[in-house]
Amino acid sequence: MEDEEMRNMNISCLQDDGAIFMWVTGRAMELGRECLKLWGYDRVDELIWVKTNQLNRLIRTGRTGHWLNHSKEHCLVGVKGKPALNKFVDCDVVVAEVRETSRKPDEMYPLLERLSPGTRKLEAGILAWP
Repeated sequence: MEDEEMRNMNISCLQDDGAIFMWVTGRAMELGRECLKLWGYDRVDELIWVKTNQLNRLIRTGRTGHWLNHSKEHCLVGVKGKPALNKFVDCDVVVAEVRETSRKPDEMYPLLERLSPGTRKLEAGILAWP
């Protein structure tokens, strides 16, 4: 997806009050922040996923990043309106094993549930933005 396509996504129509969690790469950090603002969200925090291998050791090599090997990923947290969130219930760091390419850690789901229990969510499957 091109940057301009991302900026033009009509995310703002999805909710009046709520939270958005947006994975970004190091290169796209500023674009992610810009998009949150364009869509009507205030960036209030950031979650970090520290990547480990099967031996629970930090990933230090690979072909990610342009200057350094990336051992982490960022998830921007944005809010719109006054969503009912449980603040201060979790840490902003998730340490979890890397699995398939682009697959995010399952440890994120319980964290999100604790922040916003009982809310609507996407279920497993394929989601395509037109």
